[in-house]
Amino acid sequence: MLNIIFSFILVGLLSNCNYRTEKSVQVFKTGPTFESIKEQIFKPNCWSCHSGPEAEMGIDLSNYSKLMSAGTGVILPGNPLNSTLYLNVQSGRMPLGAPRLSDTEIKVISDWISEGAREN
Repeated sequence: MLNIIFSFILVGLLSNCNYRTEKSVQVFKTGPTFESIKEQIFKPNCWSCHSGPEAEMGIDLSNYSKLMSAGTGVILPGNPLNSTLYLNVQSGRMPLGAPRLSDTEIKVISDWISEGAREN
């Protein structure tokens, strides 16, 4: 009887544990856009290195036109598997020295690039 009670208590405790907290990213009905990704993913995770005139590797995530002209292959609209931005976050190489982006955040970036990397 005591074992049964202990089992119910243990299951109750474990069901309330979150071993991995997944970040929530709001994607609008029209799909992800640069502006939504900038606010929800780039600002909190990438901004310190990749914004403004001193952006690392010339990749400025604060401005759509600067990002799209950052260099060959950074963003290839319609092709996330050959876009270095996606490959770097998917592999965990970026953000450098910080926790890996969540699976949800990585999927949103992939979807955005797949859908043409729209600005708004």
